Amino acid sequence: MASQRTHDDDDGRTIADMSDVRTSSPLLPHDVSTLAQRLRAKDEPGQSTRDFSDELQDSEERLMVILGTLRAALSIGLVYVVAFGIIIALMVALWT
Repeated sequence: MASQRTHDDDDGRTIADMSDVRTSSPLLPHDVSTLAQRLRAKDEPGQSTRDFSDELQDSEERLMVILGTLRAALSIGLVYVVAFGIIIALMVALWT
Protein backbone atom coordinates (compact mmCIF):
# COMPACT_ATOMS: atom_id res chain seq x y z
CA MET A 1 0.00 0.00 0.00
CA ALA A 2 1.31 3.45 -0.83
CA SER A 3 2.17 5.68 2.08
CA GLN A 4 0.14 8.83 2.55
CA ARG A 5 1.87 12.05 1.65
CA THR A 6 2.17 14.51 4.48
CA HIS A 7 2.90 18.17 4.22
CA ASP A 8 4.69 20.38 6.69
CA ASP A 9 1.62 22.48 7.35
CA ASP A 10 -0.81 19.52 7.57
CA ASP A 11 -2.35 19.19 11.02
CA GLY A 12 -4.49 16.16 10.15
CA ARG A 13 -7.92 17.80 10.47
CA THR A 14 -10.70 16.89 8.07
CA ILE A 15 -12.16 19.96 6.37
CA ALA A 16 -15.01 18.23 4.54
CA ASP A 17 -16.18 14.68 5.08
CA MET A 18 -16.43 13.16 1.60
CA SER A 19 -17.38 9.64 2.71
CA ASP A 20 -20.98 9.94 1.47
CA VAL A 21 -20.12 11.33 -1.96
CA ARG A 22 -20.94 8.93 -4.78
CA THR A 23 -20.63 9.24 -8.51
CA SER A 24 -23.98 9.59 -10.19
CA SER A 25 -25.23 9.49 -13.71
CA PRO A 26 -26.72 12.72 -15.08
CA LEU A 27 -29.46 10.65 -16.75
CA LEU A 28 -30.54 8.68 -13.69
CA PRO A 29 -32.12 10.30 -10.63
CA HIS A 30 -30.51 10.06 -7.23
CA ASP A 31 -31.55 7.35 -4.84
CA VAL A 32 -34.93 8.60 -3.64
CA SER A 33 -35.03 6.43 -0.53
CA THR A 34 -31.71 7.81 0.70
CA LEU A 35 -32.89 11.34 0.06
CA ALA A 36 -36.14 10.70 1.92
CA GLN A 37 -34.21 9.28 4.88
CA ARG A 38 -31.99 12.37 4.98
CA LEU A 39 -35.00 14.68 4.87
CA ARG A 40 -36.71 12.75 7.66
CA ALA A 41 -33.55 12.91 9.75
CA LYS A 42 -33.41 16.70 9.33
CA ASP A 43 -36.98 17.16 10.58
CA GLU A 44 -37.14 18.38 14.11
CA PRO A 45 -39.09 16.15 16.50
CA GLY A 46 -41.38 19.01 17.57
CA GLN A 47 -42.23 19.97 14.01
CA SER A 48 -45.63 18.74 12.89
CA THR A 49 -45.96 17.13 9.50
CA ARG A 50 -49.32 17.21 7.78
CA ASP A 51 -50.63 14.69 5.34
CA PHE A 52 -52.45 16.55 2.57
CA SER A 53 -53.74 13.45 0.80
CA ASP A 54 -57.14 13.68 2.55
CA GLU A 55 -57.51 17.43 1.97
CA LEU A 56 -58.63 17.21 -1.67
CA GLN A 57 -61.30 14.53 -1.54
CA ASP A 58 -63.89 16.65 -3.31
CA SER A 59 -63.50 16.49 -7.10
CA GLU A 60 -64.42 20.18 -7.44
CA GLU A 61 -61.61 21.21 -5.05
CA ARG A 62 -59.16 18.97 -6.90
CA LEU A 63 -60.21 20.53 -10.22
CA MET A 64 -59.74 24.04 -8.82
CA VAL A 65 -56.23 23.18 -7.59
CA ILE A 66 -55.30 21.69 -10.98
CA LEU A 67 -56.70 24.67 -12.89
CA GLY A 68 -54.96 27.13 -10.56
CA THR A 69 -51.64 25.36 -11.05
CA LEU A 70 -52.14 25.27 -14.81
CA ARG A 71 -53.01 28.98 -14.85
CA ALA A 72 -49.86 29.84 -12.90
CA ALA A 73 -47.66 27.76 -15.21
CA LEU A 74 -49.21 29.23 -18.36
CA SER A 75 -48.77 32.76 -16.95
CA ILE A 76 -45.06 32.16 -16.44
CA GLY A 77 -44.81 30.68 -19.94
CA LEU A 78 -46.60 33.69 -21.40
CA VAL A 79 -44.09 36.03 -19.75
CA TYR A 80 -41.23 34.14 -21.42
CA VAL A 81 -42.94 34.14 -24.83
CA VAL A 82 -43.60 37.89 -24.65
CA ALA A 83 -40.03 38.61 -23.51
CA PHE A 84 -38.52 36.54 -26.33
CA GLY A 85 -40.90 38.17 -28.82
CA ILE A 86 -39.78 41.64 -27.73
CA ILE A 87 -36.13 40.62 -27.98
CA ILE A 88 -36.62 39.18 -31.47
CA ALA A 89 -38.56 42.27 -32.59
CA LEU A 90 -35.75 44.53 -31.31
CA MET A 91 -33.11 42.42 -33.09
CA VAL A 92 -35.04 42.56 -36.36
CA ALA A 93 -35.52 46.32 -36.01
CA LEU A 94 -31.83 46.91 -35.29
CA TRP A 95 -30.38 44.71 -38.01
CA THR A 96 -32.64 45.64 -40.91
